[in-house]
Amino acid sequence: MLRGADMKLLDFNNLTQYMSPKSLLFWQENDAILAISQVRYADDSPNLLIVTGEKPMTLSQFTARLREMSSETQIFAQNQHPIFGFRLTLNDKIPHIILK
Repeated sequence: MLRGADMKLLDFNNLTQYMSPKSLLFWQENDAILAISQVRYADDSPNLLIVTGEKPMTLSQFTARLREMSSETQIFAQNQHPIFGFRLTLNDKIPHIILK
């Protein structure tokens, strides 16, 4: 069972509410930056796991899929490690939100 994550859905929503809905979502694992392409429920838990893939989802897609979730829902990486926060990069044409 997943426990101990610092990043709750409420935290994420509050911190990203004024960011561009077109911002792209990524996950930083060590030195690699991976596109977040999906979210899924964690086994036997009300929490969520991000799933990496080839094409990143937008902030708008992410929030739309999680609109009905409890604000206390916690977000974890696909390897079940807790997500503690994120950083924003503005170097690209479309801003990148990189969870870590």
